Amino acid sequence: MRLLPDLHKVLRSYVPGIGKRYDESVAEDLLSPEAFQAELAILGLSGHTFGPEEYAASLGEYLFLEIDICVIPDADYPGLKRKWALLGPLAELRYFKGTRQVAVLVPGSLPPLALALTILHELGHLAAGDHLIDWSTEDDARQTGVDSLFASIHPGRRLAQRLPLRNEHHREREADLRASYALIAGCLGADSPYAVRMFDVL
Repeated sequence: MRLLPDLHKVLRSYVPGIGKRYDESVAEDLLSPEAFQAELAILGLSGHTFGPEEYAASLGEYLFLEIDICVIPDADYPGLKRKWALLGPLAELRYFKGTRQVAVLVPGSLPPLALALTILHELGHLAAGDHLIDWSTEDDARQTGVDSLFASIHPGRRLAQRLPLRNEHHREREADLRASYALIAGCLGADSPYAVRMFDVL
């Protein structure tokens, strides 16, 4: 069976691994399915079926954070989804610095698949350690053109084996990757080929 060109393009943008991942210039710097499966092994989820709630619980336990997924009935807040759509993401991650509290705010009117991917995207930022970036430093870097992002990373735990990516666009792309990988791995469980390879290594 052959995919129609337009359908292939759509699938490629949503499901990493179908065709090229994003653009070639950044593909080698982004998270691979194998590296994500290694993260799942750390969380105890590799080879198991799971959803956003189970991923959040395991991630929170690993990061010593209390993660609350808040599905907001946006019919009660008519301007909320429009505001988020104008800003870019359809959800918001709130990390309360100095506490162990994290909230993922997401509109309840999203279809189930979009809801799951949106929650997993925000959790992907946590896994990468993006919440540890000193955003005021990044704002200064944007204004001065100096790459000083990593001059101040707040101390804290992250699941990723490396520091957050320097480029904001790449951070968003990698959060998309984590969301896609998590959705697929969570659905396939032990049937995931990457999980099998991980267990073979162990």
